[in-house]
Amino acid sequence: MVKNINRILDSEQYKIDLQDIASKIIKYSKENDNEASIAAFFEQHIYNYIRNTFELEIPFKKELTNKDINRGSIVMNVFSGRMDAMVNQLVLEYKKPSTLNNKEKFDKAKRQLVNYLEQLNQQGNQFEGILTDGIHYASVTYSNYRFRVSSLRILDISGLDFLIRSILNVNKKQLISANLVNDFGRESALTCLQKNLYLKLKSNNVDKVNMLFQEWMSIYHLSLNDDGKSNTLKARRNALSKALNEVLSNNEEEYKALFALETGYAIVVKLFALKILPKLNLSESVTYFGDLLTESLNSLQRNFENVENGYVFNTSNITNLLEEDFFSWYSIEEVWDSSIAGPIKDLLGIINDYSDTSLAYHFESTDLFKEIYMLTIPGDVRKAFGEYFTPDWLADNVVLSASQMIKKRDWTFLDPTCGSGTFLLRAINKVVEQERDAKNDEEILKDILHRVRGIDLNPLSVLSARVSYLLAIRPFIHNYHENIEIPVYLGDSAKLPHIFESNGIKYVEYQIATQRATIDAVLPLHFVESSRFLPTIYKWQTFIKSEQPEILRSFIIKEFNDCSDELILDQIDKLSRTLVTLHREKWDGIWLRIISNFLLPTRIKDVDIIAGNPPWVKWENLPLEYAKEIKHIAGNIALFSGKNYGLGGGINLNLAALISNVTADHWLNKDGVLAFLMPDTLLNSDSYEGWRNLRISNGTEMYLAKITDWSGADHPFKPVNDSFLTYFITKYKVECPELTAIIKNFPKGMTISKVNNLKDWESARQYFSSNKGNLVQLSKASNRYSRLYDVSQNEINSLKLLYGKNHYKARQGVELTPREVYIFEKNIDDKYSNIISKGAKIKSLHKEHIHLESEMMRTLMQSYNVGHFSINRAKEFQYGLIPYDSEQNLYSQQEMALNYPQAYAYLLDQRKFIEQQSARSRAMARGKEFYALSKLGSYSTFDYAVVFRDNSNMMASFVDNTGPLKLFPVKHAPFFSRDISGQPISKEEALYLSAILNTPIVNKYFKVTYSGRSYSINFDINIPKYKDLPLQKELADLSLQIVAKKKKYSDLIDQIQNVYLKLLRSLNK
Repeated sequence: MVKNINRILDSEQYKIDLQDIASKIIKYSKENDNEASIAAFFEQHIYNYIRNTFELEIPFKKELTNKDINRGSIVMNVFSGRMDAMVNQLVLEYKKPSTLNNKEKFDKAKRQLVNYLEQLNQQGNQFEGILTDGIHYASVTYSNYRFRVSSLRILDISGLDFLIRSILNVNKKQLISANLVNDFGRESALTCLQKNLYLKLKSNNVDKVNMLFQEWMSIYHLSLNDDGKSNTLKARRNALSKALNEVLSNNEEEYKALFALETGYAIVVKLFALKILPKLNLSESVTYFGDLLTESLNSLQRNFENVENGYVFNTSNITNLLEEDFFSWYSIEEVWDSSIAGPIKDLLGIINDYSDTSLAYHFESTDLFKEIYMLTIPGDVRKAFGEYFTPDWLADNVVLSASQMIKKRDWTFLDPTCGSGTFLLRAINKVVEQERDAKNDEEILKDILHRVRGIDLNPLSVLSARVSYLLAIRPFIHNYHENIEIPVYLGDSAKLPHIFESNGIKYVEYQIATQRATIDAVLPLHFVESSRFLPTIYKWQTFIKSEQPEILRSFIIKEFNDCSDELILDQIDKLSRTLVTLHREKWDGIWLRIISNFLLPTRIKDVDIIAGNPPWVKWENLPLEYAKEIKHIAGNIALFSGKNYGLGGGINLNLAALISNVTADHWLNKDGVLAFLMPDTLLNSDSYEGWRNLRISNGTEMYLAKITDWSGADHPFKPVNDSFLTYFITKYKVECPELTAIIKNFPKGMTISKVNNLKDWESARQYFSSNKGNLVQLSKASNRYSRLYDVSQNEINSLKLLYGKNHYKARQGVELTPREVYIFEKNIDDKYSNIISKGAKIKSLHKEHIHLESEMMRTLMQSYNVGHFSINRAKEFQYGLIPYDSEQNLYSQQEMALNYPQAYAYLLDQRKFIEQQSARSRAMARGKEFYALSKLGSYSTFDYAVVFRDNSNMMASFVDNTGPLKLFPVKHAPFFSRDISGQPISKEEALYLSAILNTPIVNKYFKVTYSGRSYSINFDINIPKYKDLPLQKELADLSLQIVAKKKKYSDLIDQIQNVYLKLLRSLNK
């Protein structure tokens, strides 16, 4: 057998041979309109060529039926039909030339061949097919979980090449999820490499490795001084420790562990990139991927150094696939040894086993690398960074829905937070489906490169997305010789480059803060937009190594066309000096490439579709310095609501909101649409009042065009259960936005996890139903939307009646954190045992049957105690240790030690657990002692109150604390005990409020207006001050009948609702 088949397949002689064979087969077929004769002539020529050229005997199996198949290596229950021929995992179906000339007969022949392949594939075997009449051919490949049939083409070099490569594809693996899991899961060559990389980092004393590690930390906003008390961060460290089987005792070890895991993942992605390319030309001895397997470990180091500096990809006419990045440190000569080279060579062998035709001919628009990433990076680590992958079918739905809103055929697409490329690949898939039959490969390739682009701030995501993008376009680049720039850029979509004009010339500016210096780059916009930009930038790196700022400056200034602007010239000088200084300090090698990436998004203009899943990160959780950098952007476009009330505060902005506004402002054209998956709170929370104005930088506004509601779809992002929507936003006016709910409709045995394995919406839609609804702004003073389904106009009018002023002040119940410290069960001997909660974030000391002073212990009113009108006593009350007096003033430690020694001793025993709560919780505490609590005050002591739920179906309980039982509301059991002027409420007022809050229409108002997980307690429902008006007295009397159990809730609630609506109508007259 010929050792290197690739050398033959890439030779000019091979192309000449195939052209000769194609000509002979076509000539014979035109002269012989007989299927059997054509088949025999076709197979004989292919068989002879493979035997003579590749020294392989691969016979064709003829006329296969169920009996033949079950006798061979394939075992099936039943196979229906008779296949003309099979060779390896390729099925051939022959027809007379006169057959394929007829469209109806051609379609029938396609269905026949696909039917054979579907039967074979049901057993887990991946077969492909060729349909031919000796003059024409159509290929059938398996991609994205379905068979795709090419258009009918004249038999040519490309068709025969596909045929021969498929035949030669003996014992090769397909690039599918199951194989990736087997090859890169636990105890694989990859995990071995990652462990060795971590050990290298621990013992590292190489300056460049230290530089790359520190700057990688900066990108992730990681700090060695982080206190790490968050439970999420603890889980992250434990997961990393388990993944590497190493004790990680401090932040530096933890971060190096993560850096090692990500470097290992990056190496695998880069190896697949090498495998995808037809030629490598790494050195005289390495022309093809398979050549790397025969290299010595020393030679491999030099080869991988060339890989990391991008040389191999530049010679393969792909200009930016790999650029020296944070993860290139393993290839440095001082680091490389057998502990790294050995596992990498093992990985080369594993990846070499994947099918070449799978990579070269199959159009595969599936984000396969996220499978490897999820195997490589533990779930708790991904959770800590907010990394949740969008299922392919969901991304496909977003892209499909957005494209249906665009009138033009050749729409352009951008995902500004593209991650590993899921949305990009779905967009590429749509382009290919649209153009496959109308355009040739080169035209399709140019279409994709021009129309589909991505940006991400994470260098690992950019690497994954670029290689996935290359994998998707690989089938279209066989005869393409122009330079290819993969249009996926490292950049920050919340903080775009600044474009300004000086002396009639437009410039683009961007700043990057390194650990040693801030790089401030200013370049002419026309240069950044030119095709020379990246090649020129890479050349500048050579001049940096001269360590002469003047030399670097002389080459940079060439791009400024005789610039005489002193400020611009000063910035060129400063940039040259900064880059050279960083090089002298061995803090260089990556900055020019990173700067160029951050500048490239300025090329993007007038996009038709902006779609994706931006990070759902609350403003308060952003790293402080980064939040400061981008805060002015949000301020300039008035994204902050300016309100300081509401559950969680009025300025609790989400980063996704900022990105949606900034990207639509800068890139969306006047007829385009932005389609983002974002939390449902953006639709109704006070925090997003400013965002919902949809103002952009020029003072104009955008419009909410459509909402797709996924809250009933069974949480596609599990284990994350946050409700989310697809928001469709346009710059053209939309009078009435559409609302559609997608609701799960799973048959028995189907789960969302199984649905998430599907690759497109066409496959997934059968498991969901849809329901049209109405988006309504019920409040005249707020721009929030309510989602209404299956309601009449009369019901909508009634809901609108509810808007108005609430004359009573709602308060949150006391926050007892940690619960396991402050909450107790009362024993029959009047002693107490603190509770044990499964899955508690903070594990306290458990104390059984201890005596605590009764003055310290309050009977707690919790959310599960709240019922309609009356207190739900189905569960025993729990008790809270609350070290405050009756006016809710905190007892000092001296007072506790003197008057309540048992409670004080208990709190001292639990002190280390109390102090584990977050800094934010401690800052909210009312008092300075370590046991201080939050969310309580003089209003917490009352005679009468109404306690309601804030996180489920609205219901409210009348509470009378004038008797022996005195209840103390806790978190998630907010309450009214005073009106807005601070006056305590009377018994009648409490009954009146209970009547209003328990009405079905109020419950509906909450459900359609607020997030189902948490309601704002400062709601703007019209609750007039109680003034003994007849209708108000009637509400209080009806409420009392239910509280006193004289009447049932179901008997009176409709009457109560009618009286309340009558009251509101009377006030509106």
